Amino acid sequence: MQRKGNETERLVKLRRLFVLAAWAARVATFLALAFGFSWLVWLGVWSATGRPDSLTATPMLIAVYVGSFGPGLAGAVLSAREGRLGEWAAGFLRWRIGWAGVAAIALPLPLAVLGLTAALGYTPVPMDGVPPVLSYLTLFPAVIFNGVVTAVLGAGPLGEEGGWRGYLLPRLLDRLGEVPASLLLGFSFYLPSYTVTVMGLSLLMTRVWLLARRSTLAAVWMHGVINALGAIAFSAQLWDGGWSAKANLLHFTLAIWLAVLVLHLMRGIPQHRCIADIVLKSENA
Repeated sequence: MQRKGNETERLVKLRRLFVLAAWAARVATFLALAFGFSWLVWLGVWSATGRPDSLTATPMLIAVYVGSFGPGLAGAVLSAREGRLGEWAAGFLRWRIGWAGVAAIALPLPLAVLGLTAALGYTPVPMDGVPPVLSYLTLFPAVIFNGVVTAVLGAGPLGEEGGWRGYLLPRLLDRLGEVPASLLLGFSFYLPSYTVTVMGLSLLMTRVWLLARRSTLAAVWMHGVINALGAIAFSAQLWDGGWSAKANLLHFTLAIWLAVLVLHLMRGIPQHRCIADIVLKSENA
């Protein structure tokens, strides 16, 4: 009996090891396909156009945009191979994200940046005919809507989120908790420049995605908001604060972590099921 018990235990351990290896292989395959496609496009066009020193030329701008779809294409290909393409595509159709999802995108980060802008003594750079108060009242609300445009037209959100949040994050969450999964995802993408800022952004994106009912569409929007906000937050061209460039980045990082804290406090807020979730469940049944 003891020998049989030991054999059963060994078989269980081997099975767990096999499952872990298969999971790691899926993650590694995704990263290889995502980065492989992106860098193939970027380096191919860069080499074909004479290796320019700037990315402002039209061919390179197009290459940057097309190459940003590497993660999304990798997510689609692997989801199809796993028989889960419908589930992957449903993430882009899940537009009913609930009030908590909309609030998570539109409020914490823009308000954190706005609050720190005022608290740290930043004042708008004078513009002819524009009262300074309008900079506070228009720039930050506009970011929420500019995020939609940036999400579609800017290199990154639309092409990347189908991979990072649409494919990789759910599989990391299957094996890891929310925080480890977020940090590992950020590390995978921002390996050359993994900073406290990137850690905060990754945690922020994961929390928004979860609050928005795992909607890839919501992740695309949030990514666009971050890009749009990053262009104006504590910018020396828009705000006169007397701070150094490093201090400006530190303030943006602080705003990110304040937003992460606020969203962490929203973890207990219940979300009602939406039609897309019901349809997705029936498809997977």
